[in-house]
Amino acid sequence: MGRLIRLLMGVAVAAGATVAWHPAVALGFTGFGATSADATYGVSMTFRVELEGGPPDRLELLLRMSGDDGLFVAPVQASGDGAQYVWDAADRHLTPNTRVTYAWRATDGGQVQVSPEGSLLYDDDRPGLDWRSTRLGEATVHWYGTAETIARGLGELAADGAANAEALLGHDMRGAVDIFVYDSQEDFFGALGPGAREWTGAATYPALRTIFMSLTSGDQAYRERTLVHEVTHVVFNDATDNPFHEPAKWLNEGLASWAESQSADAERSEVEFEASNDGLFAFEAIAEQFPIGERGARLAYAQSATMVDMIVAEHGRQAIAEIAAAYRDGASDSEALEAGTGQSAEELYAGFYAEFGVEAPQPVPPAPILPSDVRRPGADGGTQDGGPPATAAPGSGGDPAVRDEPVPWPALVAVVGGVAAVLGVAWAVTRRRTPGSEA
Repeated sequence: MGRLIRLLMGVAVAAGATVAWHPAVALGFTGFGATSADATYGVSMTFRVELEGGPPDRLELLLRMSGDDGLFVAPVQASGDGAQYVWDAADRHLTPNTRVTYAWRATDGGQVQVSPEGSLLYDDDRPGLDWRSTRLGEATVHWYGTAETIARGLGELAADGAANAEALLGHDMRGAVDIFVYDSQEDFFGALGPGAREWTGAATYPALRTIFMSLTSGDQAYRERTLVHEVTHVVFNDATDNPFHEPAKWLNEGLASWAESQSADAERSEVEFEASNDGLFAFEAIAEQFPIGERGARLAYAQSATMVDMIVAEHGRQAIAEIAAAYRDGASDSEALEAGTGQSAEELYAGFYAEFGVEAPQPVPPAPILPSDVRRPGADGGTQDGGPPATAAPGSGGDPAVRDEPVPWPALVAVVGGVAAVLGVAWAVTRRRTPGSEA
């Protein structure tokens, strides 16, 4: 019995020694732990993740901004059992009230894992902006400081503006809008970012369903007109949304301007003045973007609103709803206009210019390319000035500096062959003189 016990103990010790001899095998990346994100407006957005078992072979952060179909993919270097990515908001401006959806993607050993999605609201949390909010119908109004009374009034007006736009466009607004009322110009432009024009008094981001307004840009009447204008943009975006392209900018801005007073009487006088002076814009020229300068921008808005007014007067309000419906079905600008009015875009444009007694604007002809002023070598070793190089045929007496002569292939082959022969002889002599070079 004693020998058996000693034998069993020896086996146990040997097994233990064997187990202890093998080092622990690292499992490596096994999955995602907790994720988190936070932001400070105008400074940064920071995204963090815990990595169970260690870092994977490749780690990426996936970001999607509300209103944007694109996916931002950022490679991230993990550190131990975690990683973080910092978006520099001071360098890459992001509009406040943007909802950011994020997830982490890991590739390890040929296997791909994606973490559950998280969400972050990038809001305007600058010091001093103690936001308060209230929901009024289809609008949530946000204000700070002493602007509550004005903000509430704008929220109530937004409901009326949206209802009028819905009736005109034949389409309901998809959801509530956020209206942020800024009490100072500095705060307002800080929200819009570096690309804002100095004369801007309000801005709408339909994809974010967000309107920014400044209380310093005009009186109460101006603010009320502006709010109706901006809410109309949101409804127009909903009514014309399609996966192919945005509608013509002149139609979008023209309809919003027309909606302010349901007419374009004031804008028509602006168009008449410009028609009698430097002329009007081609509608194709204001289909994508408006001029930056104040005068050009003012004419672009006026011309657009006047065209919308003419469409409503000649074809009825239903034409606007039919144009919007055509856009939803994927129509081009020309097709949508014809669907609503029964006229081609060219006919509509021609009628507009005829109304103001001007010819339709024509494309600016390209300027001629002037002769070259580069001094180039001449036949006598001097230089020649100006004019394009001659293209005379060989022997025609053209510019000798640029004659197109044939390549003397036989002479060239003879020279190359001679060089090759000399090199071959030199190699043979060297090889013969080198000890041990022969077997």
